[in-house]
Formats: sequence, structure tokens, C-alpha cells
Amino acid sequence: MSFKPIGGRFKFGIDIDDMWRYAGIPDPPSVVIPFLLTRKTYNGEFSLPPAAGVRRTHGRGERTDSLVMEENSHDTSRLSRKVAVFIKKSGIDYVRCWFPWNFFESDIEEGFQFPLDDFVRAMHEAGVGIVAVVGDGYRRFVPRGAKTSDIDAYIKQLVKSSEEIVDHYKGRIDVWQIENEPNSWAGQAMVDWRSGAIWFAPSSREKILGALAAVVRSESPRSKIIINIDYLGLKVDWRMYERYCDMIGLDLYPSYINPYATAVAGIGNLAEQVGKETDMPIYIIETGYPTGPRLLGFSSARQAEYVSSVCRQASSCEKLSGLGIYRFADSYWDSFPPQENHFGLLTVQGEPKPAWNEYVRQIRRAHGR
Repeated sequence: MSFKPIGGRFKFGIDIDDMWRYAGIPDPPSVVIPFLLTRKTYNGEFSLPPAAGVRRTHGRGERTDSLVMEENSHDTSRLSRKVAVFIKKSGIDYVRCWFPWNFFESDIEEGFQFPLDDFVRAMHEAGVGIVAVVGDGYRRFVPRGAKTSDIDAYIKQLVKSSEEIVDHYKGRIDVWQIENEPNSWAGQAMVDWRSGAIWFAPSSREKILGALAAVVRSESPRSKIIINIDYLGLKVDWRMYERYCDMIGLDLYPSYINPYATAVAGIGNLAEQVGKETDMPIYIIETGYPTGPRLLGFSSARQAEYVSSVCRQASSCEKLSGLGIYRFADSYWDSFPPQENHFGLLTVQGEPKPAWNEYVRQIRRAHGR
């Protein structure tokens, strides 16, 4: 079964952030102080429960079936297969994941590689759809030599690389997400997630989205395109984004600052508004709640409350076609601010948090199982 983005039942997804695990590529340096200090990321164990929603227990002397070891020296094919089967058995329809530019072209003009082939193959064999993010300009995803202070030079480089990536995976990727949260590029540059002058120029938005949309239309015309918007309650020119995509994605984080905001409200009204302006399928492509830092009031119990609330609201909203939870698992790689490191429904070792079991339960409820 592939992910059918238009029509059919409500779709449930999970966002996979640390795609270097599945590519066999070393983690990027962890962020200690933005703009000033990073440190090497040290990997450890990552394994999965024996069945969806079941907490793993080990007897004395029993060895853990570790899927990730030091320096990412693991079998990416085996890891991808196990994760794909686990996700499918949990009732999840699709994964939304990064296809970082520097995975395929680490240095501009130095040739291409395709380290996510095992991942794509495993998801297809398991019947899990893929929403792949192409052309994202996060600093940890751009190759050396990318001209992020010259928009015309950057687009030329971006188009060449994106054509290679989309052409290679055509027929195997259901939906391409072009870039990420284009309405928040300036803010992301201010916290060191992006670097370069182009992210502060409003004119860059349509130039980059238009170029990426043209690549997908040309190289993989049967695929759909989604653009996701970081919805902060501000006015959004939805019709402008509509020109470059087939679906609109919403990124909602009402609890990012307020740990007590675990009851989601207003999803239906927002979906109605976007639906009236664009007349296209709408997904919550990212939403989530962190389990830490605990000192700020975040917790595993509150994460489960949030997942329950957003699942019930989203799946009962006629204007929404699907929901994606950010994210699958915590990572050994650390980002900034600290909430970013606790959004996983699994721990960094692969243990289910209460929210994972709640997500599986809500999916079964929505599908009448």
C-alpha cells in the first residue's frame, strides 16, 4: 500500500528527523551555544520493542538487539527494514522525512551518492508511504560550497542537485515536501538553524519554492507536492503557496513555550479558513509536545495528553486529510533550544514513551479497531 495523499481514509504519519541513522552517515555536531560552540555527537544503542505498543523488558544477561552502535557503524538495510515493519504494524500510514542535500552531494560539484536507497526500499516493501523533504536549507543539511548569500547562485546549485535526487527516486516517493516552513526562514536563521543572507529576503521565498516545484513537476510528474507552514497565528498568504503545491501542510506547536497547553483547540477553525482560501487537501504535517526539559514543566504524561487531544480533534475534522506527529524518536544529536531534543515518541534508545502507546491507541480508535 502506498500513501494516497488525495482521497481515502484519514492518514496518520510520523516524522523521522535523524535520517543519518538510516543513511549510515555520521551525525552532525551537536549544538551547545548557537553560532559559537558545537561538540561531537556520540551514538549509542537504538533498538525497538518486539511489537507495537509493547514495552520491552530484558531478563538478566539478555542481550539487547542494538540497531545503532558507535559511529553509525550499523547495517542500514537491516535498521530500515526493522523500523519500517514496526511502523507498519503500529498502524501508521506514512513517514515524513528529510532527504538532506548534503547526503547526496557533500561538496558542490563533487558527484552524487544515494545513501537512502535502503530506507526507501524498506518502506515500500512494508507498505509505508513516504513524504520526502527536498531542498531544505537548514545549515546541517546544505553541502560545503552552497551559496547561501547569493540567491541566484544558490538556486542554480539547488536545482541541479534536486533534479538528481527527484529523478533517482521517481515512482517511489509519493509526496515531495519542498523546503520547510518558508514563512519562518528569517527566524530560523536568527537561531542558527540556517546561515546566509538569502533567508532574510522575502523575495527568496517564491524564487526557491518555484524552482523546487518546477523540478518535481518535471522529474516526477506523478508525485504530489506539499508545502508546510509554521502556523503562529499570524496572517498567511495561503494563495501564494497554493501556486506551487497540491497540498498544504500545517505545523502546530501550541505547547512550545507553555507546557500546560496539552488540550488542542481551534484546529477545525484553522482548517476551515485554509480550505476556503486554497480548496486543496490539508494536513497537519508536524505537531508534537516535548517530554523535557522537566525543569520547564514538560513531561511524558503531558506529552501523552497532547497526543490524545490532537488525534481526536484532527481525525474528526472533515477539512483535514491527515496528521503527522513530530517525531519518531529522540536523537543522540542535540539541537537548540532544548525542547527540540525531547519531541520523540520513543526515547533515544528506542523505548516507547507513554505518548507512543497513546498514538497507536488513537490510530486504532480512529480506524474502528
